[in-house]
Amino acid sequence: MSAVLFGKERDPIMQHSDSLLNKIKKAGKTEYKIHGLLDLSFFWSDYDTAKAFYYIRQAERLMPVQRMDNYHRGLLAFYQGAAYFDAEPEIAKRKYLEAEKYLVKSRRPLALRYRVRLWGSYGALLQRGGHADEYVRVLLNKAIPLAKQIADTALVANNYQNVALVLMNQQQYNKAGEYYSQALMLLRYQSAAHEERLTAFVNYARNALFNNQQELARKLLDSAVLIVSKVPSSAYLPMYYSVEGTYWQKAGQKQKALSCFEKGLNAASRLGTNHLTNYILYEEFRLHKSSHDLVAARNVLHRVLEYVSRGNSLHDKQAVYYDLAQTESEMGNYKVATHWYEQYKLATDTLITKAGADRVLELEKKFQTAEKENELLKLKTHNQHQQIALERNKMLVTVLTGIALLAVVISIMIYKSHQHRKRLAIQKEKLLKEELKTIKQQEQIHLYNAMVQGQEKERNRIARDLHDGLGGMLAGVKLKLSAFATKIESNTVNNTDMELYHVISQLDHSVSELRRIARNMMPESLLYMGLEPALRDLCQSMNTESLRVTFEAFNLRTDYHQPFLIAIYRIVQELLTNAVKHAEASAVMVQASEHEGRFYITIEDDGKGFDPDIAGTDGGIGFSNIRTRVEILKGTMEVKTERGVGSTFNIDVSIHE
Repeated sequence: MSAVLFGKERDPIMQHSDSLLNKIKKAGKTEYKIHGLLDLSFFWSDYDTAKAFYYIRQAERLMPVQRMDNYHRGLLAFYQGAAYFDAEPEIAKRKYLEAEKYLVKSRRPLALRYRVRLWGSYGALLQRGGHADEYVRVLLNKAIPLAKQIADTALVANNYQNVALVLMNQQQYNKAGEYYSQALMLLRYQSAAHEERLTAFVNYARNALFNNQQELARKLLDSAVLIVSKVPSSAYLPMYYSVEGTYWQKAGQKQKALSCFEKGLNAASRLGTNHLTNYILYEEFRLHKSSHDLVAARNVLHRVLEYVSRGNSLHDKQAVYYDLAQTESEMGNYKVATHWYEQYKLATDTLITKAGADRVLELEKKFQTAEKENELLKLKTHNQHQQIALERNKMLVTVLTGIALLAVVISIMIYKSHQHRKRLAIQKEKLLKEELKTIKQQEQIHLYNAMVQGQEKERNRIARDLHDGLGGMLAGVKLKLSAFATKIESNTVNNTDMELYHVISQLDHSVSELRRIARNMMPESLLYMGLEPALRDLCQSMNTESLRVTFEAFNLRTDYHQPFLIAIYRIVQELLTNAVKHAEASAVMVQASEHEGRFYITIEDDGKGFDPDIAGTDGGIGFSNIRTRVEILKGTMEVKTERGVGSTFNIDVSIHE
């Protein structure tokens, strides 16, 4: 896992390392310093294995050796596994299993989090060994249940992404898309998880391109670019540019694709990530090959070969040799092509030989294990004979002791039975009180629901009367005044006539305002076109020079029943009105989505925010009205805000049919 750092590539890595060291020096408690040194070791495991082990030893010196507990033993084994990850995969797997043995005995809350990480890493090593299905099983049966146990949605989402990646590599694109969608659903409320959301959007877009879903890929990439500005130094930035380039390649825009690949290579160079550099260069090679620019394709392959030659992966070298041979052959350079075919054949033979040697070692290990098991079986048989003799002597003592214990147990059972009946009576009384309270709350909700439905019916009637009645009357008056004005000859226009034109203009504005009010009271797009077009129209209608409102929708249906449509529309309308009137925002983002019978709304603004305590009261900024509508829909509303940094509203409601 070691890597040589030269020139500009060293600067950002050393800067990050120095930043972590400064935090460790400022840490007060020894426990904080231990975790800081281990995290620094984890960072260096990607670049310099020797430094990774150095910081592990530094952390171990701070641990109490005589009374080292299971938690700290597990930590050391986990970070040692991370340091061995690339250089010695088999040792790394043993270290991860050793860490699990210690951490599963620890009661510290952090032990669960490390167990999630170690199973994820262990599974990744299985995948590298060609056991992708086992990796998926480890994620679904080990890592994800543990992440759910500690209620860390970001961690669960990351493991869903790992499952999706394996399925995508197995070309199960539809199934992979389902897991990517679940990951994004879990991350929608994690406003600080920019890195995780960027990774999810980019990988989902990549999967969509593999599945020939260009339109979905475009939406996902547009969402990803909004996050890129928030994490400009992200380690996943090269992959974003690579997928963006692949999108333009499929769209037939070669220059745009090359521009994206170049940006990705620059980002990978700054981060010192050679494997991403190789990946992007191969995408560029395929682009030139598909456009029959064989010279450019060959030049890119030689750049890949420079990186591959520094590593120890024969599989990578084998692939480059083969593509060079094919390209040179297509160009008519058969002598050069023969050279690369020889290199390819040599790498293939070496891989076959190595695989055979590994198989022999595996069989030897199995034989040695079987021999040890036979010896253990003999010892076990001898011990069983001795144990039988001891058991006979203990039997009599056990019977006498059992009789005495039986009397004690019967007494305890009688006492516990009495206590149990007493507790049941108390619980029944509590359940009765809770049931009465629930009935009262339901009555209040039904009453409010009836009132809201009455208000909506009255709004609908007033809107219809305004539009059809008063609107028609005003339009008729305007037509008559306009007809009267046209009879006046141009050479006889006086001040009185000009006043008439002013009256006609004001009447025109009044008709427009009347129709706007009627639409707001009961928008026609909501009733005739559905929820998504109505919300999009609402957002567009609020766009001004000083306010930009964006709207995104995922998986929305067109057959929601009318009360649900109106409730959702009024909630969004109220929150947008608050953002304009009270928050003084310049940008607002509205997201709406549906997943497994639940409807999700997220509204973020960059306004001036407000006191979070206001969100918990019944009054102020329309919260009472919004919360009551959410309660009617059996949902919850989460408000994140503070003064000067904007506000985020996350609403989760049930879809009633």
